[in-house]
Amino acid sequence: MPGTVRMERERPGDEPGIRALLRQSAFAGAVSLTFEREPDFHLAATIEGDRHDVVVGRGHDESIVGLATRSVRTAFVNGVPARLGYLGQLRAIGEGRGNVRAIRDGFALLRAGRRPDETPFDLTSIVSDNAPARRLLEAGLPGYPTYRRLGGMVTLALVARARHRPPPAGLTVRRATPALLPAVAEVIAAHGARRQFAPCLSAEDLASPERARGLAPGDFLVAERGGRLAGCAAVWDQRAFKQAVVRGYSPWLRAVRPLLSLAGPALGLPRLPPVGQPLATAFLAFLSPASDFGEEAVAVVEALVDEALAEAARRGLETLLLGLADDDPLLPAALRRPHRPYRSTLYAVHFEEGADAVAALDGRPLGPEVAAL
Repeated sequence: MPGTVRMERERPGDEPGIRALLRQSAFAGAVSLTFEREPDFHLAATIEGDRHDVVVGRGHDESIVGLATRSVRTAFVNGVPARLGYLGQLRAIGEGRGNVRAIRDGFALLRAGRRPDETPFDLTSIVSDNAPARRLLEAGLPGYPTYRRLGGMVTLALVARARHRPPPAGLTVRRATPALLPAVAEVIAAHGARRQFAPCLSAEDLASPERARGLAPGDFLVAERGGRLAGCAAVWDQRAFKQAVVRGYSPWLRAVRPLLSLAGPALGLPRLPPVGQPLATAFLAFLSPASDFGEEAVAVVEALVDEALAEAARRGLETLLLGLADDDPLLPAALRRPHRPYRSTLYAVHFEEGADAVAALDGRPLGPEVAAL
């Protein structure tokens, strides 16, 4: 019923309907998941940016059958801080699913909300095996923006485990203190400037209960050598306001799940929870060595990852999610830890006014922080 869905900006009172939509919008696969935002959809928005547009699709009975958001944050673009938008939460159920006109109207609303000080393009990511979405959005339909591929991203579900070996001689890893946050912010900023689209955050942002909701100074790990900060990372548990909930298993996985539950710990595999329960996972965020290259960078990354996985195991977490670009020089070190990979494609989304800005992007590795998307 293509004429029955009406796109408009979120109204007061829509929040419960948006959460209901997320609970019904499962991503199919061997493990069917919904990405939910309980108990309040807007709690997670503050970590995605400082400005937000929320567009909903209303069905013939006024129920919410579609959703799209645009969050704006300050990020590094070609090494310089810029106001950058991210398109997310594209969901549809029932009469909203595959509704070409409604999606076009939603893009128009989000485009109208762009401010003059913002980049003339946005970012978005699509899971690589989501073929229907990629076909639709890459088709260049009238009234749709251009989806220009920027590169591949891989999110590693790293298996939490006790530390198997100490850091290399001379390198120590410990929890950060509030007094260390300015130095941590400097390392993150220096690393982010070497990446495309990494968040630009101050020490005040990292300490903010809104911008870094659920992240305390003690969640940061710092690597030090000779009294010098050699790198940092954070274990960011967002389950209090963002959840990945299991909604089903494929027939073969459902059949072997009891066996995997018994053998998983010995094999280094994460637990598969019952249907209806959230995954026990958090993010390995802001992985930032002071240097990108050489043996020192590899040693710092491996020490931080190992300590983060040990910290996750102490907290009862099953996995940590780490997102890196396919060409990131840090990726090989992370791949050496037990993991499951989930691949996606990052796009620049633009209308005609943004084509030149996208063409001017340089070749530094992609670096959006998946914990803030």
